[in-house]
Amino acid sequence: MDTTRSGEHVSAQIGKMGVIDNLQNADFSLADGMCFNIKNDGIQPVTLSVQLAGMKDGDFIETQFDCGWNPEIVRKVKATSLSSINLKYGY
Repeated sequence: MDTTRSGEHVSAQIGKMGVIDNLQNADFSLADGMCFNIKNDGIQPVTLSVQLAGMKDGDFIETQFDCGWNPEIVRKVKATSLSSINLKYGY
């Protein structure tokens, strides 16, 4: 497995995948704190506030996630009022 310049583990292959849900009510993160990539399974890009792997707790950046897999290594997705989004996580 390779690492990024900031020391985060990264792989071009996704071995585990699940649904990012309940974003209208709460932030999303994996229970064990593991970082993940985001797949936008929708039909148009979506802009989300996320905490990247190397960011301090509480810091977020707003970025656009295109359809398909995106390269950002994410630790947390901030709750959003957007509806009808279809997102998956993978690592």
